[in-house]
Amino acid sequence: MNHFRERYGEWAMIAGAAEGIGGAFSEMLAQLGINLVMVDNNLDSMKQLSEKIRGEQNVEIRLINIDLALPEASDLLLQSTIDIDCRLLLYVAAYSKVKPFLSSKKAELDTYIGLNNRTPIQLIHGFADRLNVKKRSGGIILISSLAGLLGPPLVAPYAATKGFLISLAESLSTEFKPLNIDITVCCAGLTSTPTYLENTPDKTRKKLNPMAPGEVAEYAIRHLGKETICIPGWKNRMNYFILLRLLPHSISMKIMAKTMKNMYD
Repeated sequence: MNHFRERYGEWAMIAGAAEGIGGAFSEMLAQLGINLVMVDNNLDSMKQLSEKIRGEQNVEIRLINIDLALPEASDLLLQSTIDIDCRLLLYVAAYSKVKPFLSSKKAELDTYIGLNNRTPIQLIHGFADRLNVKKRSGGIILISSLAGLLGPPLVAPYAATKGFLISLAESLSTEFKPLNIDITVCCAGLTSTPTYLENTPDKTRKKLNPMAPGEVAEYAIRHLGKETICIPGWKNRMNYFILLRLLPHSISMKIMAKTMKNMYD
């Protein structure tokens, strides 16, 4: 606990903090005595969770209600933490829909890029630059997805933007190491989040066994500074090994296409 606070500071910013994996991060870090900058566009859920945390933990909490797809989002978030020792950044927020690529409107595609890629890359740049100028250590956790590694159909924009985060983390891990900034991208599989419940039909959910958000968050925190890419859940790691390391790519793609059809057709 003392080592964690020494390396990552007394404050953490969680982008997408109100529910799901972000909500689990918020509660978990508060239990470690870390003060929170909770960021989300769902103000009601964020207020409710922050009140719960305040009632259970002795931490300070700042709430920032913002649409993270906005071009100015990263600048506003960086400005909001200029007066505190915020050295841990967690980017969880994402836009995700399950449907054929050609069913997406142009505005939706812009949302994918803005929320899933533009804001995190700009935020990481400003966050890491601030740490470097101050010569302080810090950490960054990005939540990606197995879709970013596998590229399944029906989630093309989501998979592409999540793959972007994986490549970004891999590249930055080498650059950031001499700066004492840890970066880890967590490639989650099916997780019982509000987005999962919204996108997955009832009949399909009964057949699946998604991970709990807290399991994913705990795994990501535990692997920060130890692995650049981490995959929570032994079944997810096994599927990744079989599909990307063991089977020919053409067969893996057929398996993924059939699986997605069965889940969402």
